Amino acid sequence: MAATYTLSHFDRLNEATQERLHNLGLYEGITVALIQRYPFHGPVIIENEHQRIGLRYRVFTQLTGGSNQ
Repeated sequence: MAATYTLSHFDRLNEATQERLHNLGLYEGITVALIQRYPFHGPVIIENEHQRIGLRYRVFTQLTGGSNQ
C-alpha cells in the first residue's frame, strides 16, 4: 500500500508554484498517495483522484512538512 500524505504549508512556496499546483487540483488539506520516490532527492510521483503528478523533491517536502501519515 502506498504511503499517504496530507498537503499543507502552501505558504512556503512561491506564488507561481502555488498557482500551478492549484490548477492541477492540489489544495491544502487534501490527501495524496506517494507512488514513487526517485533516489538522491529526485522527483516524487504522487496520485490524487486517479491523476499522477510529478513534483520536485523540495516542493514535496515543503508541502508535506516532511512528515508521513
